[in-house]
Amino acid sequence: MNVVAAKTGQMSNSQIIRAKMQLTCHAANEAFAQFWARPDLAELIPGFLVTLQQVMRATVPLMEAARDEAAQMATKDPLCRHLRDYYGKHVGEELDHDLWALEDLDEAGYARNDVLDMLPLGDVASMMGAQYYWIHHFHPVMMLGCIAVLEGGPPSEALIDKLERESNLPSAAFRTYRFHGSVDPHHRDDLDNALDQMPLTRRHIGLIGISATHTANTLADIVSRISSTDAPPRHV
Repeated sequence: MNVVAAKTGQMSNSQIIRAKMQLTCHAANEAFAQFWARPDLAELIPGFLVTLQQVMRATVPLMEAARDEAAQMATKDPLCRHLRDYYGKHVGEELDHDLWALEDLDEAGYARNDVLDMLPLGDVASMMGAQYYWIHHFHPVMMLGCIAVLEGGPPSEALIDKLERESNLPSAAFRTYRFHGSVDPHHRDDLDNALDQMPLTRRHIGLIGISATHTANTLADIVSRISSTDAPPRHV
């Protein structure tokens, strides 16, 4: 939390953004709650893991694009110096996670080439593609909203244990998802600390909110549309 904000009684940047997200980003939480409660969940888990890999595949290239765009704007925009440094650090933290997920799926009997040949849902392209547009054609600050959502609700150990048990897939299939469950709370805190150090205007906070809302809404669509066909044939 921002120390100055705490002393003055004002809300910090991260507190304002999280409060806005509670009002506008509930669709994703509701979609996940319904997904975990589905009677056919066991059949959907492979497709869910494939979809996660597809999202991870786009995450680092997106942050690299945001970092590079911010670096170009840094001489004229003080905020972009903060963004350049934050994205640069976070790229290193997320590097190769999509490859880990491929290895997990391969261990579970889903060949990596078959996974990579799967066409992602249009909602995946919409969720991540919007960020490319905003990064290059508006302002790289908007990528923060996407990160806030994707790392804002990490899975619990109990949930992952349930998925492993119900799916009858090996533990190896969930290694990357389990890893994210343990590190995303720290990444969420790092983001909040970074937000509180950034010279954000009211407009910047609004832009982050727009990005977060779009991410949450499209993530809800993605989760609700995952089916048993969203994974390639299993090779055992």
